[in-house]
Parts: sequence; C-alpha cells; structure tokens
Amino acid sequence: MSVGARTPRPKAFRAPLPLPDDIPPLANQPIRDRFAQFGSGYRWLLLFSMLIGSMSTLLAATTINVALPAIIGAFGLGQDQAQWMSTAFLASSTIAMLANAWAMSTFGPRSTYIFGMLIFVAGSLLGAVSDTLALLIVSRAMQGMAAGLLQPMSMFLIFQTFPDKQRGTAIGIFSIGVVLAPAFGPALGGIAVDLSSWRLVFVATVPLALLALAAAPLLMPRADPVQQAEKRPLDWQGLILLSLSAVSLLSGFAGGNRDGWDSDISLIKFTIGVLAAIAFYFWERRHPFPALNPKIFTYRQFWSAGLIISATGVAIYGSTYMIPLFVQLVQNYSPTAAGVMMIPAGLAMVIGFPLAGRLTDQVDTRWLLAFGIISFGMSAWLLSHVTVMTPYWVLVWWIVLSRVGISFCMPPANTTAVRAVPPPLLASATGGVSFLMQIGGAFGVNLLAILLQRRLIFHGEHLASAVNESSPQLSYAHVQIAREMERNGLPQLPAFQSAFGELGRQISVEASVYAFRDCFFVIAVWFAIVLCFLAFMPKPRLEASQAAKT
Repeated sequence: MSVGARTPRPKAFRAPLPLPDDIPPLANQPIRDRFAQFGSGYRWLLLFSMLIGSMSTLLAATTINVALPAIIGAFGLGQDQAQWMSTAFLASSTIAMLANAWAMSTFGPRSTYIFGMLIFVAGSLLGAVSDTLALLIVSRAMQGMAAGLLQPMSMFLIFQTFPDKQRGTAIGIFSIGVVLAPAFGPALGGIAVDLSSWRLVFVATVPLALLALAAAPLLMPRADPVQQAEKRPLDWQGLILLSLSAVSLLSGFAGGNRDGWDSDISLIKFTIGVLAAIAFYFWERRHPFPALNPKIFTYRQFWSAGLIISATGVAIYGSTYMIPLFVQLVQNYSPTAAGVMMIPAGLAMVIGFPLAGRLTDQVDTRWLLAFGIISFGMSAWLLSHVTVMTPYWVLVWWIVLSRVGISFCMPPANTTAVRAVPPPLLASATGGVSFLMQIGGAFGVNLLAILLQRRLIFHGEHLASAVNESSPQLSYAHVQIAREMERNGLPQLPAFQSAFGELGRQISVEASVYAFRDCFFVIAVWFAIVLCFLAFMPKPRLEASQAAKT
C-alpha cells in the first residue's frame, strides 16, 4: 500500500426495521422489503405517492372541459367532434387498465408506474403543440393510457399494504384524488385558458407528474420474482377485440347525427362493435390469462356493486362535461368562473370521501349507496329545472349536493366489489372496478354529448317553427328589442334589422336551455333506475375469503 493511502471505510449497515404485525397476507416479498426499509409508515407514504400520480393524470381528464368552447372555436368543431377530447381519454384509459395486471407481473409496479408517467408527460406536451384535431385526439389518448395503467395499480397496492379493517379508510382517502380531479380540474383549466390559451391546459398538470416520477424509484416496489417466473402472456387478442368494440360503438354514436343513424356507415360501426364485444366475451372465457376475467362477474356482490360504479362514472364525467359547457355557452360565464364553480363541490368531497370510507368499514354499505344515489339523483333533477337566470350560487349548491352523492357511492361500491372475490382474482377485480368506472364515463360523455346535440336541433326547430309574421308574441318581442337598440343609439332601420338577429340568438339560447334540461333529466331518471337495482345487492361481506365461500 502506498504512503498516504487511506484505508477504505466499511459501508454503514442499516438493520432492517421490524415488520408490522398487520401486513396483509397478500403482500409479496418486494412489498415486505419496503416495509422493512420504511417501517409501518410505508403504506401511507406509498398512498401519498400514488395519490399525486393519480391526481396528475385524472386532472387532465377534466381540465379540458372548460377549454372546449375555445377549442371548438379554434378548430370549428361540432359537439359530436368536441366530445372526443373527453371520450378519447376515457376510452384509452379503459383499454390500458386491462393491461395493468400483465405489466405489473412482467415488469413490476415500479417500471410500469414510471413508464405510465413518461407517456403522460409526452402526451401532454404533444397536446400543447397540436395544430390538428387528429393530434389533439392522439395526445388525449396518450394521457388516458397513462391514467389507465396507474389507476388499477393503486387499488392493487392498497389491498397489498393495508389490512382489511383499514382498506375502506385508505380507499376513501385515495378516492379524494380520484374525484377531486374532476372537481378541481375545470378550475385549473379555466384559469389556464383565461391566463393564456387552451394550449396551457395540456401542460398544467405536468409538474405533479414530475413530482410523482421523482418519488416512484424510492417508494414503488420492484417486480415480484414469483410473478415474473410465471411469465404471464399479454392478452393481445382480447385487448384488440375490446378496443375495436369500444371505438366502433363510440364512433357510431358520435357520427350518428352526421352520417344518419340508419346509414350504411353507422350500421357497419354498430355491427362491428357488437360482434367484437361478443367475440371478446367468449375469448376471455377460454383464455388462461384474460385481460378482463369474466369470473369476477359471477359474484353477485361484485356485479351489483359494479353497476353503481358504472353509474358513478357516468355521473362524474358526464356532469363535469355538461356543467362547464352550460355556464359558458348559455350563461356566458368566463372559463375561470365556470371552473371555480366546481371548487365548493370538491371541498365537500374532501369531507365526504374519508367519512364514507370509514363508514364502509363499520356499516352495511347498501345504506351508504342508497343515500349517495338519492343525493345525486336529486341534484340532477334540480339541474333539469335550470334557466338562464339561475343564480351562480344556486348552481354551486346543486353541484355540491351531487358531489355529496358521489362521495357516498365510490368508496363503498369499490370496496364492496373488490371484497367480493377470492385472493387469486384480486388483480382482476381491481382492474375490473376501474374498467367499469371508465367505460361508464366514456359512454356517459359520448351519449350525453349526442343527446345534447339532438335536443338542440329538436328544440331549435320547434321554437323556430313558431317564429312567423302572424305570431303576436314575435311581433311584440321584435318591437321591444328594436326600441331598446334605438335607445342605445342605433338608427331606426339598422335597429329594425338587427332586432331579428337578436331575436334569433334568444331563441337559440332558449333551445340550449331546454336541451341541457333534457340531459340532466335523463341522468336523474338513470339514477332512479340504479336505485331500484340496489335491491339486487346482497349484504356485503367483509373478507374476500368469506366471499369465496359463497
């Protein structure tokens, strides 16, 4: 050894922390290793990390809604085209989440999580620079793919790190991020539009995504060697069939007004969608590693709770799509005002979700679900009576009531559904829960947008048919408008001519009010039907192992 050379110091050895006594039996070795590294607080650190990642992706699902009027004006879109901004996100996330179980078993939660966040950041940047509708849809699909990969993973890790008595609470806290995103997303999007343009909306949530990316290597567990040894193949055929079915049906509904509902192209789309869905079902029954295991739907507790989950997806994404459009297009509020309207509802969910999650561990969840369904149905019924003059804060309280209803639907329904299946089907059940939420949201937004456009046409034609020279109401309204314009300084002849244009604008606004009313009424009727189906739900069992014996 040369003179002056230092003797290398031995690396400090850190003894592993004692494992908590309440680690679930489902926890694999990589998760136990993380508990040994961080102690019993690891589950909460992991929950917080997953919450940040989920909020970054799910905020993107709804920030676009308040920017839709600006995008519609920039690209000259109709409602049937504009709805793809939301539907592409939800549809791609639905497909991606079914590949989550394969990705986690093959590459591990850590690699899957990092890949998903990188796809999300890339899609966000693409949307910010897009100059065509096709690129916008691709960017939204990339964002949705990331959300689809991350959502089921979060639920799966909650069940592997939290004991059964705490899962309802953990899901309730995690669900804050899942539903605060639709609540606060419009506010963030509105501020971005007013400060800059709709392009800023696409990158507004990137900072949260980068924060989640920084935490992932430290907290996310590595791949389980036992699962990797199984070499579970990806069900490419099933995913292709499901993608073909979803895209064909969504495209068929979206293009029905333009192409004609009985046109050849519409019939071809619907036929392909239905046949692909049937083929998907039979393929999944025979595949050894299905993307969506049909066995989870054999448990009555799962499919009955799944109906509530789908209805909640319609409620969250459908209402979050409709309300910002109404207050901007009809009541002429700014994007920021339209988005801020959703904040009190988000605060209500901050209180409601942990409360509902805790109650899920203590009482019969059917009572919680009934209260939630009735609350949201009542809110939709109140919104079906909205007018141009409905005060801002009245709308806010109606929306708060709807979010209270969602708060008492999501945690109980999610927990009840996943508890229904035995441990071997846990990954399929968590993926199935997220699938039902997203597919409900995708078709809810799609069908509500189409219904809105059709009812706009219907009420516009109905009101216009009464506009003729023999109508005394029309003559009186025209004279009043013309006189008001003259008092504002417009000469008599231009005022007489311009009054017809103003009268047409008022008819258009009135037709829009009736169309939005019809959409909210349909949502209210849908939840009345869901309430009736609640009678089919059995008394939930607490342990998945008990459900396996039924």
